[in-house]
Amino acid sequence: MSSSLVITLAVIGGVAWLVFLGVSAIRARGKEEVPHNLAPGLTDEELETRRLERVQQAALLLSAFMAVGLPLYFLGEEDRQESFVEQFNEESVLRGEHLVAEFGCFNCHGAGGSGGGASYIEKRLGVSTQWFAPSLDDIFYRYEPEEVNFWITYGRPNTPMPAWGVVGGGAMNEQQVQDIVNYLQSHQIPQQDSLARIQGNVNGQLQRLQGAEAAVQAVLATQEQLVKDILRAENLVPAATTLSVQMRDVLDAAGSGVDTDGDGLSDNAEVQLRDLSSQFAEIWALPGITALTFDPANPTTNGTPDRDVATATLGTLQGLLADYPSLYDEVAAIEAALAGTGDDQDGDDLTDEAEAAITTQLGRVITSVRPATVRVAAFDPANAESTGARDAATASQVVSAAESAALQLTVTRDNRDRLLGSAEEGLRRLRQAATDQKWVIDIDGLAAAAFAGDATQAARAVGLFTGYCARCHTSGWSAGVVFTQEAGSGGFGPALWEGRPNVQFLAEADLIKFITEGSAAQQAYGVNGIGSGRMPGFGKVLSAEDIRLIAVYLRSGNLTGLE
Repeated sequence: MSSSLVITLAVIGGVAWLVFLGVSAIRARGKEEVPHNLAPGLTDEELETRRLERVQQAALLLSAFMAVGLPLYFLGEEDRQESFVEQFNEESVLRGEHLVAEFGCFNCHGAGGSGGGASYIEKRLGVSTQWFAPSLDDIFYRYEPEEVNFWITYGRPNTPMPAWGVVGGGAMNEQQVQDIVNYLQSHQIPQQDSLARIQGNVNGQLQRLQGAEAAVQAVLATQEQLVKDILRAENLVPAATTLSVQMRDVLDAAGSGVDTDGDGLSDNAEVQLRDLSSQFAEIWALPGITALTFDPANPTTNGTPDRDVATATLGTLQGLLADYPSLYDEVAAIEAALAGTGDDQDGDDLTDEAEAAITTQLGRVITSVRPATVRVAAFDPANAESTGARDAATASQVVSAAESAALQLTVTRDNRDRLLGSAEEGLRRLRQAATDQKWVIDIDGLAAAAFAGDATQAARAVGLFTGYCARCHTSGWSAGVVFTQEAGSGGFGPALWEGRPNVQFLAEADLIKFITEGSAAQQAYGVNGIGSGRMPGFGKVLSAEDIRLIAVYLRSGNLTGLE
């Protein structure tokens, strides 16, 4: 019998008893001239009747009910409490899910919390970058719930992760923070899935090192483009301002006139907004470059052989690289496409694959040089949803985006000297970092120094360290290759170079144990170590052999293989 049923029966019994007493009193009540408390008591003959027996029977029944009901209630109370706790946790998880969505946690930590990135100004170089945000869908294999609560409450200083708890300066109370922790706990992937990520992480980190040169060049090109854009802003402001004002005027008057499709925009307004948005996008047009579609079944484009058109377009783009360094990747892709071999059904000396690739890259070239929010709206006065959504809503978005772009250009122009100085200093530092190449790790040198010449083990150790340890123990790693300092140089956690782990852990087994279990706040570890609780345990996300490889790597005293 459930506790709720027992309570219900008790209430019903109590009400019935009160009704019985009331009815009995009404029946016995006559004309009273003397208050009951002043009237003489009943005689034994009057009391010793069926009335007394009924009262005694009722009292006996109520006593029996209480004698049985209270134990039954007690027996069901534990289940009731457990059910309440389960219900409370379920509601907490739902609240946490809503909070994660409301505050956009997965915007940085990736879809479903699988890992992502966040915009950040790297403090050492003063350059905007994409900071690596760790996965949350397996975080409880590394940290205890109390530790995750701490990170959410206080954030991580010197990273894009802000403090969300009120005591840390954020907006959430303690219960809200705990709701997020509870939700994340319910959102963890199976441990086997987490272990299955190891090889991908290792391969990804090794590819990161192998592709460092290209990644650095991409960052340099982006910074160079920033400098060019600051210098170019002054020339773009007049046209952008004029067109954005015209677009706003058209939109404000769009409710007047013939409206064929009934979308709230007059036919004339749709035509004007289409033309003005096209003109606005043309402010960022590249000289001599237009959108082209190469047809694998047609050897000519606009009457000119495809090969000649593609070659001429490539030459124009190569000439623009000095002013538009951010186009380097697209230009390189077109060069590769022109040099490629394969099927060529129209016999124009361009492979079918190359024609598709060049068409795609030209589209990227044209859109990449203007703000991402700026768009050409192809409004059709005969279709209320000609843009894929309600035309009125699209028009508002297009005009607002144009105004924002024009305002950004104006702000850039008005603050030209300050912005230009900062951008050029950032570029200088990036170039210096590219020259220093502090991210370099020589796998063969490391293999000879620590792994008896086994390059396979050395490479895996490097991949494991950079994938699981470098985020805290290598300064600048989360910001990208060009910002990365020497391996083990220390950042959020202590430096590990020059054999320092050997000072703290006298035996390899001690270091392995520490990596496996992590640290506990205010508890000693190693030689004179005091735990902060911020060193995670990797025993649930890495195999014992992988942890051993990391320990060997750390105890080698040479984390770069360059010595």
